[in-house]
Amino acid sequence: MRKTRSIRKMLVVPSSFSFALLVVMMVLTASILYGSNITSHSDAQMLATSEQVLANYDTYFKSVLITSSEIASRYESAPLSDRESAFQSYFDTVMSLKSEILDMSLYSATDGSVIAHNTASEPSGASLTDDQWFLSAKDNQQINVFSHLEKTSEDYRFGLSKYLAYAPDSSFDAVVKVDFDFTAIVNIIPESTLGVGGRFILYDKDYNLVYSPNNDETEALGYVQKLVIGSSNAVKLNGHAYYLYATTVANTTWRLAIFQNRDSVVSALTSFSVVISCVGLGVVVSYSFILLGTVNRISKPIEGLSQEMAMIESLNYKATLHSEIKGSSEVVELNRSFNQMMSRMGELTDDLVSEKEEQRKSELKALQNQINPHFLYNTLDSIIALVDKGENVKAEAMIVALSKFFRLSISSGHNVIPLLNEIEHARNYLLIQKMRFGDSFAFEINVAPGLEKYFVVKLILQPIVENSIGHGLKEGETGIIKIKADEEGDYLRFLIEDNGYGMTPSKVEELRRSLSDETVYKGVGLKNVFQRIRIYYGPLADVQVESEEDVGTKVTILIPKKEALHGEE
Repeated sequence: MRKTRSIRKMLVVPSSFSFALLVVMMVLTASILYGSNITSHSDAQMLATSEQVLANYDTYFKSVLITSSEIASRYESAPLSDRESAFQSYFDTVMSLKSEILDMSLYSATDGSVIAHNTASEPSGASLTDDQWFLSAKDNQQINVFSHLEKTSEDYRFGLSKYLAYAPDSSFDAVVKVDFDFTAIVNIIPESTLGVGGRFILYDKDYNLVYSPNNDETEALGYVQKLVIGSSNAVKLNGHAYYLYATTVANTTWRLAIFQNRDSVVSALTSFSVVISCVGLGVVVSYSFILLGTVNRISKPIEGLSQEMAMIESLNYKATLHSEIKGSSEVVELNRSFNQMMSRMGELTDDLVSEKEEQRKSELKALQNQINPHFLYNTLDSIIALVDKGENVKAEAMIVALSKFFRLSISSGHNVIPLLNEIEHARNYLLIQKMRFGDSFAFEINVAPGLEKYFVVKLILQPIVENSIGHGLKEGETGIIKIKADEEGDYLRFLIEDNGYGMTPSKVEELRRSLSDETVYKGVGLKNVFQRIRIYYGPLADVQVESEEDVGTKVTILIPKKEALHGEE
């Protein structure tokens, strides 16, 4: 029989693995450092270009708004007698100084009639009251309204309209419209500067296209919508890679997106990665062939055993090898011991999990069965009394409420029910007690929106409400019971509050101690709730009691939201 060789003799070649790992690490490190440097440098340059374009736009629109403010200021103090001539002269002067202005007109805000215009233009006599720019200016009297860009021949132009209030007499309020030449700002940076396919586009807050050199920018706007504001170097359009910079143009409702071609960067990174990977692969392959035989005899049995041991992480204690491992004597013996250990651990774990699950269900069911059954007897007695008095409508209402109460109590045998069902269960209980005790108390229930997705252990509110009715309310006075459900940080919070007798500080402290101290017997219903939520949700769940004598009592139930996102399996 051939004697198996020891693992000590077989591990004379670990250097081959170390060498391969070293080469891989060097290749990865070189690729990462080179890629990081190239990308950072390229992104910095493209960001600087983008910010320069944005600065040009900001400066341009700041000048536009200054013109608008000057017109508004002049109109507030303008005499009514010569508005037409005064503003025509003013418009001509402004246009002579600012070449980007193409047209200036002033209209009555009441009927849209022309008040004044620059000499070179002649507004049409048609009514303007239905034009969008006119209506927008009247609807947004405190802001400047920008019209979308329009292309006329080879030029781009856009309009700015503004509502001008005349303080002495609002019947003389007006709307000014100024058309601006946008061609210069469009052409300030040639598209060649941005690379192949590079461009910038303007869009509004609803991502409707305002300006673009292309007719269709659907895909580009899709990237912009995902980014919102900022920069990204992961944009691909029509087979090209781009750097995208998106931001808001100051003093306008428009936004600017700049696409700069970065194909050269991607190509450089790809070429470097391919070359250095080929060199590294060649070195590793050459070295590996020399020791391939020895490495195979050492690595295969250890690899097989390692795969079986890795199953421990997934708690698969039934892990066994499909065939007998052949290798060194140490590996063979270790495999045999491992299989025996996994088999025994699997048996013990299955038994322990089963026992714990049954114990948890039994404890939870036992605590739920402690809910006082006398409520049913008292309610039935009340129904009989109502029938005897001939108050059949009230008796019917109480029977319906009682039916809903017990339907939610049973909950098809589930211990965990939707949160809103638990609230409805408490509501039915209060309705029944309200019918029994009349005007001795009133109740309020408030549930914050968004809680319908949560599940809670059933019957956690009714025992506390029962305590409020049975022990908290003052005789001869109308009590108030409030139930509130909301979210507080990582917890669901239930507040049950009454304005009854309250408790002294010593009694409150005794009640708090009774929750976790088995030797202290106080507040059976409250302790029942505390024990059930601790069994199901663990130590993060809690019940807190606050009370002040002759003021009332407030009980807070806290349940971790993370644990309440699913029902009972």
